[in-house]
Amino acid sequence: MSKITIPFKKGKNGIGAGVWNLGPGRDPFGGPTRAEIPILDRIPLLAEAGITYIEAHDVEIPVADVPKAQKLLKEYGLKMGMYTPSYFADAVFKDGGMTSNDRAVRQLALANAKKAVDVTVELGAEVMVFWNGREGFDFMLAKSGHEAIRRLIDGFNAVGAYALKEYGKKSPRFALEPKPNEPRANMYLGNVGEALYLISRLDAGLQPYFGLNPETAHSRMAGLDYVWDVELCLEAGKLFHIHLNSQDTTRYDQDLPFGYTEPLKDLALCVVLQDAKWEGILAFDVKAPRTDRQEDIADILHTSIANLQRLWAKALKVDRKKIAEFRSTQRYTALAGYLAECLY
Repeated sequence: MSKITIPFKKGKNGIGAGVWNLGPGRDPFGGPTRAEIPILDRIPLLAEAGITYIEAHDVEIPVADVPKAQKLLKEYGLKMGMYTPSYFADAVFKDGGMTSNDRAVRQLALANAKKAVDVTVELGAEVMVFWNGREGFDFMLAKSGHEAIRRLIDGFNAVGAYALKEYGKKSPRFALEPKPNEPRANMYLGNVGEALYLISRLDAGLQPYFGLNPETAHSRMAGLDYVWDVELCLEAGKLFHIHLNSQDTTRYDQDLPFGYTEPLKDLALCVVLQDAKWEGILAFDVKAPRTDRQEDIADILHTSIANLQRLWAKALKVDRKKIAEFRSTQRYTALAGYLAECLY
C-alpha cells in the first residue's frame, strides 16, 4: 500500500497515527455509536490511509498480541512510531500511578512502565511516550505537591535506569506529554514548562533520554500557544515526538482534524519545524467523532493528512528573508498579513 510522505521533510517523512484514532465513538456521556473495530484490525486501515508509523497503548497491543502485531506491521510495510503505557483506564490508577498516595499502586505503575519499555523495544519503536493521565488532583491538599514531584522524579529515574541497564544503546527515548486537565481537574506535568523542569530534576545521566511529546490541542486547552511550546522544546533539544490535531479554544480535549481550527497558526508551526530541520515523526492524535459512520471512520485521517500536506507545501514557499525583514523593522502587522497571503 502506498505510504504518504511529506516532501522535503528532514529525517522521518512518513506520517504517524494511533490505533485509538479509529475508535467506536464513545465519550463520557454516551457509549459507542458504531461497531468497535478490533485493535489489530485497525492496523490495515491505518495502512490504507497512507500511514507509515503506528502508535498504541499497552492495553491496545498487550504483550500477548505482540507477535500478531509484528506480523501485521511486516505485512503492511508499517513501523511502530511509539508505544505508551496507559495510566488512565484501569480503575487501580484512579488517583494516579507514579503519584498515587498508595505505595502499592506506585509500584504497580513502575512495573507497568518497565513492561512497556520491553514491548517498545520488541516492536522496534524508538520513542516511548508517557501521558500519565491521572497524575494530579481534584481536591486541594489531596496530595502533597512536594511529594508528588519527588514521586515523579523517582519514578522516571527508575524507568530510565531500567531501560539503560537492560538495553543500553538500544534503549528507547522517553517523551513526556503535557496536558493541563482532564481527566483530573488539575494535572501534574500540565504544560511544557513543567515537563522541562521535571526533566531537569532527573539524574544527570538519564536526562538525555527524556524529552517531550507536545500536543497542539493540549496547549490550547491551557490557553497557551502551541507554536511557542514547540519552539521551547526545540530550543531545549527536547522535541522527541509531536502530536498534531486541532482544538476549538479551551474546551474538553477534542482531537479535531489537524489544520481545522487555526490554519494560520498551523502554517507557522510548519515553518518552525522546517527551519529547525526537525527529523522526528509528524503524528496525529485525532479521534473519529461520534457522528461519523463506520464506512467514513478514516475521514479524520484523510482530512488531517490533506491539511498537513497543503500547509507543509505552503510553508516551504514562505520567504524567510521577508520574515527576517519584517522582524528587523518590527512590522509585525505586515508580517501577519504576509503569512495570511501565503496561506490564502
